[in-house]
Amino acid sequence: MFLVLLLLGLSACVEDDVKRGNDAFFIGDYDRAIANFSKALDQEPAHRDARYGLALSYFSVAEESEKLHVPTFDLWKRAADEFRILSKIDSGHQVDANYSTCLFYLARATMANGENANVLPLLDKSIMLDSANYFSMNLKALILAKGGTPEGVEAAKQIFIHILTNEPLFVSAYVNLGNLYWDEGDIESAWDTWSMGLIRSPNNPALIRWTKIAEDSLKSRILSDEL
Repeated sequence: MFLVLLLLGLSACVEDDVKRGNDAFFIGDYDRAIANFSKALDQEPAHRDARYGLALSYFSVAEESEKLHVPTFDLWKRAADEFRILSKIDSGHQVDANYSTCLFYLARATMANGENANVLPLLDKSIMLDSANYFSMNLKALILAKGGTPEGVEAAKQIFIHILTNEPLFVSAYVNLGNLYWDEGDIESAWDTWSMGLIRSPNNPALIRWTKIAEDSLKSRILSDEL
């Protein structure tokens, strides 16, 4: 009987800690939220809500730190670690999208720590978790294109095309795909791509500039009978 009462008491304490963690999280008191969720997990490491709250708390602290231009690698790494553990507890895959987003930010922070860091495994995992994470796809394509190999450039093109086929409002992909065509000397395809992007985002400075440059280049070639 004593053991039963003890277990019931511990369970109640855990739920109280989780509640305090949630209350702190929703008012933006992330340090206190982290402390309370951690306390709950000390008693019950597989507590789904406490683990989720801790992951979201680290995620939120990392987001706020980014706005202040504070290095965020350690925070994104900690958030990703919590999501990784959570994914073993949560069989419903309800956290996959957040975990995917976290891995995207971790990849960016890792690159900021060292330009030569290999973040493709992080991005592949991110895309596997959320097939609609076009930010991870876009970054992966940029990395592949930067490698400079014909295979990498072609793979990057296909990724940008995939993004635009599924999300026509993802403006960065127009800019990036057009850049690849331009670098290859395919001015017509570059102009076509940037022009399509400009229709979607008529005030985008990069698209305005590069569409005009490509248009002027095409006119020049026409006047010189190159087309």
